[in-house]
Amino acid sequence: MQQDLVFPEAVDLAPPVQKPALKAPWHLFLIGAAAVLWNGLGVFDFLATLTRFPPYIDSLPEGARALWASLPPFVFGIWALSVFSAVIGSALLLKRRLLALRFLALSTTATIFTMALTYSRPGIDFQSERVFAVCIIVVSLLILNYAFDQAKRGILR
Repeated sequence: MQQDLVFPEAVDLAPPVQKPALKAPWHLFLIGAAAVLWNGLGVFDFLATLTRFPPYIDSLPEGARALWASLPPFVFGIWALSVFSAVIGSALLLKRRLLALRFLALSTTATIFTMALTYSRPGIDFQSERVFAVCIIVVSLLILNYAFDQAKRGILR
């Protein structure tokens, strides 16, 4: 007479089940590379403004130079957090890491704070610069949304 297996013994005899690794879609690399380049420009803008890189600063209008010179240091700190976490998040997106989502969320939040602190100052009237600031926030939100969607699909691990 054959004896029935108890559950733990049956589990030990069963072959392990593995989830198949999801293949990264082609657009992950396209969007990830574009995000790294876009955010790399943000890092350049930050470093050129912070160090007052002459060829860069001289190309700005006088009002913009006065604005950057008058900003308190903590705004530059938030701006640094914004651009560097964006580059790290974009690189992690290319590497298909789930941690990219946190870095991109931190970057988006810091970007919104930086823009709000910069362009809400009294006496600042740079309408075209404000439009560009809104575009930066929109791109940041789109990249974050893309990373969230890839994480939800299981592409980021």
